[in-house]
Amino acid sequence: MTTSSQPPSIQDLKRTLIAAGLEIYRTRPDAVHLAERPRDNQILDAGISIRPATPEGSLEVRVVMRCQRSDFLREAADVLYEKVRAIAESTVLAHGFTEIERREQRMPDPGDKTKTLDTWYEIVFARVFPSLDETISEARYALSLEKYVKGPE
Repeated sequence: MTTSSQPPSIQDLKRTLIAAGLEIYRTRPDAVHLAERPRDNQILDAGISIRPATPEGSLEVRVVMRCQRSDFLREAADVLYEKVRAIAESTVLAHGFTEIERREQRMPDPGDKTKTLDTWYEIVFARVFPSLDETISEARYALSLEKYVKGPE
């Protein structure tokens, strides 16, 4: 991908990320989601995405961090969000990311959509980078992070 005054197309961005050695989970019209293997097996997750940020060609990296209700059954939702912020403080927040969204994600039972298996309390952090090299470097850094609050053992 060449530096220009126009943002890359999503397909160009995807090809460039693959060429840089990053694994793609999914491509949406507005973003490329990177594949993660958080549990050292074949299960994939996609908590990191890269998207064009401005018409001038800068790119945004988004990182989703979460806490699961099943790990903290007695805690209020606000406490769970604070647990997420605590793990973000020395990682993405220290790298200049900002909180852009807070969301509660219900995980329905695949066999009975009226039942909830778990609820995830997620916070999305984002940062814009002016160059592709910086974007890829920060995406690699984000891939190395623990993005899930672990419950008591």
